[in-house]
Amino acid sequence: MQIDLKHLPQGRSTLDDELPPESVGITRQDVTVEGPLKLRLSLDRRGDEVWIRGKLQLVAVQECSRCLTDFKEPLDLEFEVFCAKVHSPNVVSASVVDEDDQGVHVHDGRILSVDHEIREAVILGLSMKPLCKDTCAGLCPTCGDDRNLGPCRCARAAAG
Repeated sequence: MQIDLKHLPQGRSTLDDELPPESVGITRQDVTVEGPLKLRLSLDRRGDEVWIRGKLQLVAVQECSRCLTDFKEPLDLEFEVFCAKVHSPNVVSASVVDEDDQGVHVHDGRILSVDHEIREAVILGLSMKPLCKDTCAGLCPTCGDDRNLGPCRCARAAAG
């Protein structure tokens, strides 16, 4: 998402938008997203410096780590980024400044892109061990049946 700084007023403002996941670099290898990303940015511009607080809503299609079924996980994420104009013509890359300045995102004074921050918020917001439900019984380690659907073949054979 690119913000045209010529049209961004001084002081506080908000920006609401819906974006396709691929427009900010989210690929199917990262996560499958159902529908658009819903984004609300609260911006505070003071000269060439912009403080952004973002709220992001999306529905991620995840695979349960216990039963391996796909399920939809609604995510409400937040991120913050401080942006400042590059004043040195010797700076070749914004990533070099980010590392040295510990999280300060740089812009050229004309266009501000927050695609990287949005993508990072989504990836970091995903569950490390996604579960379809807290009580997921998972797969039987012996026969592989989904124990959420009822007794597995092992349990039925032992009972019968």
